[in-house]
Amino acid sequence: MPPVPAGQQAGDQPGVIPLRPLTVGEILNGAVSTMRRNPGLMLGVAAVVVTITQLVGLAVSYQLLEDVSRAVEDGGTLTTTELGSLLGNTLAVAGIAMVLALVSRVFLAGFFTQVVATAVVGRRASFGEVWVRVRPRLLPLLGLTLVYPAVAIAAGLVLVLVGLAVPALAVILGIACFFVGIWLLVLFSLATPALVLENVGVGTAFGRSRRLVDGSWWRIFGITLLGWLIAIVVTWVITLPFEAAGGGGFSMTAAPDTLTAGYLVLSTIGGIVASTIIEPFVAAITVLLYTDQRIRREGMATELAAAAAPPQDR
Repeated sequence: MPPVPAGQQAGDQPGVIPLRPLTVGEILNGAVSTMRRNPGLMLGVAAVVVTITQLVGLAVSYQLLEDVSRAVEDGGTLTTTELGSLLGNTLAVAGIAMVLALVSRVFLAGFFTQVVATAVVGRRASFGEVWVRVRPRLLPLLGLTLVYPAVAIAAGLVLVLVGLAVPALAVILGIACFFVGIWLLVLFSLATPALVLENVGVGTAFGRSRRLVDGSWWRIFGITLLGWLIAIVVTWVITLPFEAAGGGGFSMTAAPDTLTAGYLVLSTIGGIVASTIIEPFVAAITVLLYTDQRIRREGMATELAAAAAPPQDR
């Protein structure tokens, strides 16, 4: 391990957090500080990615909106062919939305992880520097991200089969599955920063997260939950005016080019603004939790102090 630079010691704050075990407030403040110090890399990149994703989603959703509106204008009576077409379009829209959300989330998670890690040691990186670091990790990160829905689907199928076999246990199993799912989500919540920053494989990243979270599950759960609650409130505050201006939602009597289209467009704009803020905020909290756990468990403060930028380079 390289020596700590003169004047820079573990416990100092060269970047967005002090290099010691963190309090809840310091983690939240560090997330906000990272966004303020790197507005282009955090808010700017989030805005571009989210806007592209939302606009593509808007385009495919509008076609579905026209189909639904035509069905309403015809009195709500659909032939088998029309019903099949509407169902197919609905599934296509849902599929496109899921793929777009997955790709954008994988990219943003990896990108923000590198930005926050750089901000912790008081350094500033360009988009090109961050991209060079994160690009080799995107494919493994995609694999890691796909594990979650795969496990959820498998667990759901098992639950359905057991519930069909023993109906009396269905509710109990459903409740148990929910709490086990929450437990696993928290247990493996630090896998993304481990995979990106430690340059390890998917399986190793899950193992690293499990070891870092072990013994601190409730603390990490509480801070993560608090971060998501803040994100939900911010999202609600931002999107509510846009949705209200668009008419408050779908109208069974409005044509697709009036109230419903206006609502769709304005709610999309509101979603873009909200996601631009909450995506980097939530990602930063996860990376700072990972950093905090490594400081507590592995003495990472000395390593971070050694890597910290001198004042003139911040």
